[in-house]
Amino acid sequence: MNIEWTLEAKKDLKKIYKFYTKHFSLTIAQKIKNQALNTVKTLKLGTELGQEEELLKHLNQGHRYLISNHNKIIYKVEDQTAYITHVFDTRQNPKKLD
Repeated sequence: MNIEWTLEAKKDLKKIYKFYTKHFSLTIAQKIKNQALNTVKTLKLGTELGQEEELLKHLNQGHRYLISNHNKIIYKVEDQTAYITHVFDTRQNPKKLD
């Protein structure tokens, strides 16, 4: 199973990293980022590890998600590739996904 990050997901992770760097520390930011990256690596074990993402069900693309700390990592699978489409802090308003 290949894993690819969309531009949007990369931007999301970068924003989260910057937030933790600014409000906490570089060490905590790096820890949060590494945990998210390690969580994504678990998709190599199977793409159905995550639950279906209800907020994106209307797109009919099979979006699922994994949780890492306070972050929801949203992905979809096409052929033999899991595409990470969003990384979303679950403490935000979920309507930002639309």
